Amino acid sequence: MPPRLIFSLLAAALLALAVAGPASASSVAYIDDHNLWYSSPDGARKVQVTTGGTAERPWQAVSQGRDGKTVVVHRDQFDSGSRPVLYLYGADGKLITANVMPVYSGATAPVYPIGLDMDWNSNAVAYGYQYCGWACGSTYRGYWLTFSDNQGAYPTNPQGASDAFNPTFYGTRVVSSDSGGNIFVQPDVPEAPFTHSYQGWLEHGPGYHLHRAEVSPANDQVAIEWSQGGAEGISIAQHDGSVPGGLVAGCELAVAAGSGNLTFSPDGSQMAWQDAEGVKVAGVPNLAAGTDTCTLAAPARVISATGKAPSFGGADVATVSTGVDGETGGGGQPAGGGTPPAAAAPKRLTFRLAGKATRAAFAKGLTLKVAAAKAGRIDASASVPAKAARKLRLRGKARASAVEGGIAASGVVVARGSARAKGAGTVSVRLRPTKAAKRAAKRMRKVKLTIRISQPGAAGSGKVTLR
Repeated sequence: MPPRLIFSLLAAALLALAVAGPASASSVAYIDDHNLWYSSPDGARKVQVTTGGTAERPWQAVSQGRDGKTVVVHRDQFDSGSRPVLYLYGADGKLITANVMPVYSGATAPVYPIGLDMDWNSNAVAYGYQYCGWACGSTYRGYWLTFSDNQGAYPTNPQGASDAFNPTFYGTRVVSSDSGGNIFVQPDVPEAPFTHSYQGWLEHGPGYHLHRAEVSPANDQVAIEWSQGGAEGISIAQHDGSVPGGLVAGCELAVAAGSGNLTFSPDGSQMAWQDAEGVKVAGVPNLAAGTDTCTLAAPARVISATGKAPSFGGADVATVSTGVDGETGGGGQPAGGGTPPAAAAPKRLTFRLAGKATRAAFAKGLTLKVAAAKAGRIDASASVPAKAARKLRLRGKARASAVEGGIAASGVVVARGSARAKGAGTVSVRLRPTKAAKRAAKRMRKVKLTIRISQPGAAGSGKVTLR
C-alpha cells in the first residue's frame, strides 16, 4: 500500500495473521470470449457454462456465492425491446431461473449493471445503475437491490441507494463507495440489505479516491481498490474484526495496469483479480510480514489471459460438465426457445385504500388492501409529482434511496411498505411515510399520490388525493 495511503487508513501497528489452508472445493467464475466460465483455482480444469455471447450482447457482471450458485447478466430480446436478464446457475452449472432485472419507472432506458455482487447467502443481489431523467436533463447513479431467484418482471420502484457505487457484500450488508471517494457500509440490522441507513468506514487519504472494497469471508481481510491521479492499485488490509472498524495491517498488491474486481475464496486462503495480464489467482497476503508490497502465501498465476470479472465461490468444477442442462443459445434464451421465467408481461395487481385519505392518516401510514395474485412478497410505494415535491421541499439527502435521493421526472417517493402474502387473496400493506414526508404531511392538502404495487409477475398502480 502506498505510504501516504497506509498512514491515512491504518489505525494501529501490524498484527500477525494466520493463513487458512486451501479450500476443498472452490472455483473462479469469470467472463471469457463474452461467455461465463468456471475454472479451478489452479487453472487446470475449465468449463464453459454459457454459449452465444457476442461483443454486442456479452454475458457480464458475474458473482458466485460461497455455495457455488452463480448469477450473471445477459441482454435478451423481448417484444417490447431488449432488457438485461439476471440468470441464476446452480453449483453444478445448471440453469435454475432467469428474471428481468428491475429498473425504476423513471428511467428512460433499460439499466445495464455497473458492478454486481451477491450476498454471502446467495440471496440478494446489488448492482450499480446509471440512467437519465426526463429528456436526459439529469443523470442518476447508485445501486439497486433484487433477488437471485425471484423478482417481478417490470418492478417500478427498486430499493437501493443513490450516490453509492461498486456495491459488494459483507454478509448481508452492502459495502459501497460514494462520489467523494470514501467507503460506507450498512449497519448490522436484521433488515439488511433492505435498509436505507449507512455508516462511514474508510476515508480516502490526500489525493486518493477509494473505488471499491471487498471483504473476505475469513481472516478479517479487505481489498481496497484506489486511484490517485493517473495511478491505480489494490491494497490489502486487515480490519480489527468489526465492520466498520479500524485497519491494523496493510500492504500493496503487485498488479498490472487495469486492475480490479478482487475477490476472496470462501475460506479466505486465496484471492483472484483481473488486470491487463488476465485473471489471476494467488494466496492471500501474510500481513505479519510487515512489507509494503504484499508477501503472498502462494504466488500469483494467470488462469485466463483473456478473462475478466472474476468471482471466487464454492462450486466444484469437477462436478460441472460441459453442455449442462439449461445452457443458453445465441440469443440468451434457454435452449429450445421460449422466454426466461418471469419475462412475460406482469399481471394486473389491484388495491383499495382502507380508511380515509387524510393528511393525518398519511402521517401515521396509509393501509392498502391488496388483492395478491399468489404467495410471495408485495412491495408498495407512494410518490408525488416533481413540482409538488419542490414546493414541499422533499429533495432527499445525498445518501437516501435511489428514487428519494433526487427528483426524477415521475416524482419523489414519499412512502413505502411491504408485506408477504401466504397465497392469493387480500393482504394489508401499510405505507409508512419517509421522515421528510411525515414532517411535511400537514402541508400536503390536495397533493396527489401515485401508488404503485408489485409482486413477482404482477404489478398495479393508482392515484389518491390527500385531504
